[in-house]
Amino acid sequence: MATLTETDYTRVSNDAAEHFTDAFYTALNGSRNQLASFYVPAITQPSGRGLPHISYNGEVTNDATAFATKFEKEMPWTHFEPQSLDVHVLNRALLPVEGKSKKELERNMSLTVQVSGYVRLYERKDGPMKGFSDSFVLVPNKEEVGGKGTAKSGHGRQWVIQTQNFRFVT
Repeated sequence: MATLTETDYTRVSNDAAEHFTDAFYTALNGSRNQLASFYVPAITQPSGRGLPHISYNGEVTNDATAFATKFEKEMPWTHFEPQSLDVHVLNRALLPVEGKSKKELERNMSLTVQVSGYVRLYERKDGPMKGFSDSFVLVPNKEEVGGKGTAKSGHGRQWVIQTQNFRFVT
């Protein structure tokens, strides 16, 4: 049976967080029509709580498509500049680990990611910068395993947002 070392957990979580953060904030800055693809498909848990859970500056939704549409149509022009990134493994085993390969174990965890930085609203070059804080729980993209995600080309979302909490910092 394969196992992961602390170094493996650190490597996997850091790589995932860096790739995710680069792609996500690039989409916020210029490819808003792709935002919904960064979230888990909508589900309702047995507890009645819906996923994804998106809290954007206090406004809560469980519909990634509606959030992406609202962000694309109603938000002013934005330019996000992430300055700080922190990641930790939240759950080391989402599914039973017996008989799993090392590669499977690397995709069998959830991550908590904290990003902070600045966002410029309205004006591309001269607008004031406003601080932001964004917290995520990332999980492996199950569609990617089923053939819709990265496929052989390596493109697509390997990690998707299960929970997000965004706040402007004043």
